[in-house]
Amino acid sequence: MTTRDDRLEAAVSAWRDFCRALEATGTEALAATLTDDEVDLAEGLRHMARMARLVTMGSLENHDARHPYLWPALDPHRKMGGDNPQGLYLSGPVNGTDTFRLRGTRGSARWVSIIVGQTGPPPYGSALFLPDLQIDDDGTFEVLVSPEPRPGNWLRTDATSTGLLVRQFFATPDAVEPMELALENLGTGEALPEPLSLDVVVSGLRRASGMFSAMVPMMQGELLAKGGALNSFATDVGDPTSTSGGVPGGNAVTARWALEPDQALLVRVAPPEPCAYWDVQVGNGWYESFDYRHRFSGLTCEAAELEADGSVVLVVSEHDPGVANWLEAAGHRQGHVAIRWQLSEGNLPVPDTRVVPVGDVAELTGLPVVDAGERARRRAELRRSFAARFQR
Repeated sequence: MTTRDDRLEAAVSAWRDFCRALEATGTEALAATLTDDEVDLAEGLRHMARMARLVTMGSLENHDARHPYLWPALDPHRKMGGDNPQGLYLSGPVNGTDTFRLRGTRGSARWVSIIVGQTGPPPYGSALFLPDLQIDDDGTFEVLVSPEPRPGNWLRTDATSTGLLVRQFFATPDAVEPMELALENLGTGEALPEPLSLDVVVSGLRRASGMFSAMVPMMQGELLAKGGALNSFATDVGDPTSTSGGVPGGNAVTARWALEPDQALLVRVAPPEPCAYWDVQVGNGWYESFDYRHRFSGLTCEAAELEADGSVVLVVSEHDPGVANWLEAAGHRQGHVAIRWQLSEGNLPVPDTRVVPVGDVAELTGLPVVDAGERARRRAELRRSFAARFQR
């Protein structure tokens, strides 16, 4: 018979193991920042706290597939893995035995993907993308999620299925209308959740420890590995993220940039054909996007200014170059820049790069001029977009 002392020992042991895992992984990660700059260490310390919150929330909260609901998987305060500055990520639990229904409205997202998460690898299973999503004339839709085939929008589950991820990527900051979504288990009915048990929490903390210990070094390690090819995308050929931890439907190419305050990185690339959607982002050495409420940290295929031949020239710099397609370094001397291509049939064009004086960018690129007044207007749009996505 289990006594109170037995239960207490199990709880204390689980807590100790969790704290030790966070301490060991976090200590090693903080010692390996991309630079010795204060901002990188400060963001690293914050990243450890954010990741601790992310893994515990994902393992202990909204984890009951009998009573699922959607909530932010990533947001301005929980970032990882090159989160899209134009994105809204929602997730909820499912399993491989029950039937679930996702109901929603179309909204204004330029790109939508609905994906089944699973115990990996790979970490994702079946998926629906915007071009294949059947939407009614009134702008509503529903998706059935189950092990058996269903007519219409259907996502297959199996014994490895654990959750549903809905990603909405918006085209421009002034066109943000999130979907109205609801996820339900069709077999649960009005049954109430069971009281919390110690075994459930202990198992959840173990999952959280494992996730933290795996994810932190994996994300940081990808950028550390690019230290020998700074300001270059050359290392990405043959390593599509959809087969190494990324999300189905899209592949990404990533570079680690290193710039002085008076320098700019010019990135030139012709998007692949076909390509249903693409976007670019900049962020820090922890694979987090920069503060997209205040910083120009991302562009989509619709927001970017294109060249006459369909290619795009992007500018990464600390100081404003006075032109379009500017991505801010945000007080960092190093960071990452990533371009994700959606439904490009495996085509991964590798951008050309060039480091130039920031004062020469306008003449070298011929990009449209953006003056101080227009820049201020666009910053205000970032804040409005932020509020529309996150209701803040």
